[in-house]
Amino acid sequence: MQELLDKWNIKIDYKVLLSMWNEPHRHYHSQNHLIDLIEQVNESKSFLNSQKDYEKLIICSLFHDCIYDTSNSDNEQKSADFFLSCCQEKNQDIKHIYQMILDTKEHKSDDTLSKMFNHFDMNIVERDFEQLLEWESGIKSEYEPVFGIERYKDGRLKFLESLLDKYPNNTENLLNLIEWVKNN
Repeated sequence: MQELLDKWNIKIDYKVLLSMWNEPHRHYHSQNHLIDLIEQVNESKSFLNSQKDYEKLIICSLFHDCIYDTSNSDNEQKSADFFLSCCQEKNQDIKHIYQMILDTKEHKSDDTLSKMFNHFDMNIVERDFEQLLEWESGIKSEYEPVFGIERYKDGRLKFLESLLDKYPNNTENLLNLIEWVKNN
């Protein structure tokens, strides 16, 4: 990874970046999430248009949640700004990655590569119930201490219910997760 960062003139030690992903308050948005994203990018490499697109996806993976504080709603902006501050050049490719990071706030974009990354970032919602429970446990551990159980549950249930139309292929598992959150 350090070679990739150096190739793109991104001035940060890869170990420093990893340490950000390993902060003690992270339970879902951790190095495991980062590894999952990189694995998905690697699995899709043959479908990409170029090596540059592959590298953009890897860099976006590394930076998109590098700053994550559950008490703030601007983590994507802060992560994108941090990424930009590490870049020696501010060319079109760097600006594209910056925008891809910003796009993870709403998981919406008209850009093909950004859509792909957003799909990877939200891929967890298409998984089986056990993996959804693991996701829920991590998210709850990150947010409940900040917001309290009732406020957490209210917000989480609204979010999960909003996913039903977006991910109709996993409705049964999502409905089971919604029921689980209501009762736990």
